[in-house]
Amino acid sequence: NGFKMYELLKKEVRPVTASEVVSSTHFPEEMQGDFLICNVIGFLGIKEYHLERDADKGTVWGEPNGDELTVKVTQADGTITEETSRGFLMSGDKNFRPSDAIFAPDGSLYVSDWHNVIIGHMQHNVRDPNRDHKHGRIYRITATGRPLQKIVPIAGQPIPALLENLKHPTDSVRHRTHVELSGRNSKEVIAATQEWMNQFDPKKKEDAHPLLEALWIHQQHNVRNTQLLAMVQQSPELHARNAANVVQHLWFNVEASMHGGVIAAEKEEKAQKSGILSDTPELTTIRIATIPERMSYDVKELTVKAGKKIKLTFANPDFMPHNILLVNNGKVDEIANMALVMGAKGFETGFIPESTDIIWHSKLLDNGKEQVIEFTAPAKPGDYPYMCSFPGHSILMRGMLHVK
Repeated sequence: NGFKMYELLKKEVRPVTASEVVSSTHFPEEMQGDFLICNVIGFLGIKEYHLERDADKGTVWGEPNGDELTVKVTQADGTITEETSRGFLMSGDKNFRPSDAIFAPDGSLYVSDWHNVIIGHMQHNVRDPNRDHKHGRIYRITATGRPLQKIVPIAGQPIPALLENLKHPTDSVRHRTHVELSGRNSKEVIAATQEWMNQFDPKKKEDAHPLLEALWIHQQHNVRNTQLLAMVQQSPELHARNAANVVQHLWFNVEASMHGGVIAAEKEEKAQKSGILSDTPELTTIRIATIPERMSYDVKELTVKAGKKIKLTFANPDFMPHNILLVNNGKVDEIANMALVMGAKGFETGFIPESTDIIWHSKLLDNGKEQVIEFTAPAKPGDYPYMCSFPGHSILMRGMLHVK
């Protein structure tokens, strides 16, 4: 479809459950446009990033923003420690799971807290008897000393009134208005939009945004308006021109190559062979990879000779971060628990705890990364499990190296 993914910001935390962009007249001006991400393992809170936009290059990137936060955390042995981080919100409650954040019509920010001691990516967590299926928390965050945003009527409003909402400065009002318009009769919406947009001058920079909103309405209702498209593409506002070029691409390039706008399924890359790739008297070459969206290694068992030199390529095509550790038999759960209690600091070491039971380990690899590990197989014959120590992964992500 012609689009390419780019790095928005340097990853500090994961896994991220939700995101939101600050757009509220109730919140301070210096926060407007900042990017918020909710995180539920390690760092328990909401990170904040200031987004820089380069219209000439069509790029956006985020820099860490927010306050210097400090919380007190009660450890398992009863001791109290302090954790610090920069961001919007942070909790010392180890069960705090901010799973969503959204701005309300009055400009306040609502944060849903899953608040559960049991967390993970696998189905067994849903069935765990210790999991709380009935309770959660919702927080409403307001800016002290600032008036709330005036609520704008949307549901059930006449089309001309809804179109006027598209002049509103906040994203949420315009977004909810687009949702409302999506359920209205397309002919009526387009006719009203074409009349409404006549009040704007395409040569004026301040009129670029409402004309772009009009173009998006046409796109939403599958009505091509090439005259309006060309008008916005000649706007004095570069951001509007960039957005119009995206509409042109979707109308003409994607629909022509993807059969009426239906996005064709991406061709899966041919899976590389894993397991034992070669075995000579001097060296055994092995490859182990993750399986995308399966929380699993593609090789569950391997057999090698004791004391043999091994060259292992570990690959992670999955979209989640993973590592691989070879450990002594019977120590998988113990090491998994040690990694879990590392909290946010675990990212500094790739969730590799200090333990003499770890024989070797990889780094914590992001999507598309590989690492070559050279080691000597244990001299003592036996079964040696390998595992992923990222919190919550080890239940399914494990295998066995048989040493003969």
